[in-house]
Amino acid sequence: MAKHETPNPTQSEGVRTLSPEDAWERARTMVVGRLAFSSGERLELFPINYLVDRGTVLFRTAPGTKLAASMGRLKVAFEVDGYEADVREAWSVVIHGVLEPVLNTEEIVDAVALPLFPWQSGEKAFFVRIVPSEITGRQFLVADPGHWASQFMGGPRASGE
Repeated sequence: MAKHETPNPTQSEGVRTLSPEDAWERARTMVVGRLAFSSGERLELFPINYLVDRGTVLFRTAPGTKLAASMGRLKVAFEVDGYEADVREAWSVVIHGVLEPVLNTEEIVDAVALPLFPWQSGEKAFFVRIVPSEITGRQFLVADPGHWASQFMGGPRASGE
């Protein structure tokens, strides 16, 4: 390492920070993520099926908590994770932003044409976007389970044994 170089924090301990472009690319590969926001005194967390559209996360919903939150333009966090078993790598992407209802007629027509179908039965006639203010992600190698087992074999035993 040169005299003035510092260690790259994006690659410490096998963890690589994803660029925004790489994070979006990963988010496009999945169809279910978790939406979190604060609703009054309560934290809400919902699994949603989604797709990435126009630099946003788009999902369908019915009248209720998520639609009301979009009308209030609430700040949210959205997380999606993946695991690539063949290379033993996992990744996680978090998008911070605000919920916005899709109200423009042209945007609604465009959204209806997308392959976004609710998994849950029932009326899900409303479209909502997560408009991002920040996207972050990280990727890392998944430790071999033997790594953890070897740490405990031959080590100190719990008292009382």
